[in-house]
Amino acid sequence: MNVSKTNQPNKTVPLQEMFSHLGRPCTVPLIFALGERSYNTDIHELRNSVGMSEGKRLSEATISKCLSNLTEIGLVEGTVHAHSPLKAEYCLTSKGQQLYRHLLQIRLLTERLSLEQDYIDSISAC
Repeated sequence: MNVSKTNQPNKTVPLQEMFSHLGRPCTVPLIFALGERSYNTDIHELRNSVGMSEGKRLSEATISKCLSNLTEIGLVEGTVHAHSPLKAEYCLTSKGQQLYRHLLQIRLLTERLSLEQDYIDSISAC
């Protein structure tokens, strides 16, 4: 049976949505930074630990927005402490920890493949 695209309901494809989040410059570095800690951390510590290319650092506003997005999709959990001044700390949820473990595997695979000349040549062909 052939179904035309106009008859299909307008659903977001979960994989596309996840990749749209992962494609943002701050998402993967923040997931790695949070995944490497066994404790909750604040924006200041995250900013210091997330290195960007060309010596540029993420602003706290950018990190805050990214953390909000990751919280919204259930990968990060924030806790606000009512101290003066207010302090928020963040950690990965169980879903975020699962994604972190998969990203670690991708990073290891990429590091291994980058040592192989065929892989390096194939990147330039794209």
